[in-house]
Amino acid sequence: MGISDSVRLKLNGTFERELYLLDENNCMYSVKYSIQTALWLNDKTGKWQYVSIFPDFIKRYVKPCLHLLEYISCHLRKGENIYRYIDDPKEIIDCEDRLIKPLNRIEKDCLKYNYSGLLNSKYTDIYNRPLVISNKESIIQMQFDVMYLLVLTARLFFGKHNGVISFANEKLLI
Repeated sequence: MGISDSVRLKLNGTFERELYLLDENNCMYSVKYSIQTALWLNDKTGKWQYVSIFPDFIKRYVKPCLHLLEYISCHLRKGENIYRYIDDPKEIIDCEDRLIKPLNRIEKDCLKYNYSGLLNSKYTDIYNRPLVISNKESIIQMQFDVMYLLVLTARLFFGKHNGVISFANEKLLI
């Protein structure tokens, strides 16, 4: 959360949220989970602040988990139907907008803050060479091309193939 280790948090309850996940057969399902809330004294202002502590695989107040959104952004090409890649047998969502809107929001943030450039810059600072994305022609075919570029960059940065958006969220607060 960007606060020092000397700051003590006073846990003061939880609240429930719904989360959309994807199983191994690309079927969407929903679970309820609890978000921990806490109270801490801000040293700068001297006022108590409430915080909600979200895991890194969840974008605040967005029902689809980041793994699901990453999966969609890596498969959905321009003009395609989202249901080509995921199945919703329990009819959790009534239209694809519940998945497209968070993706559009993340896409705008990726463009605005240049998250893939930030990861590449961090990598260059550490290893003294930039990350090189080899299949750039595939990026322009994707519906969420800027987010897909972030996924490709994060895969190289973290050395993993899946779940890299949650790692990027931890490092960059997407």
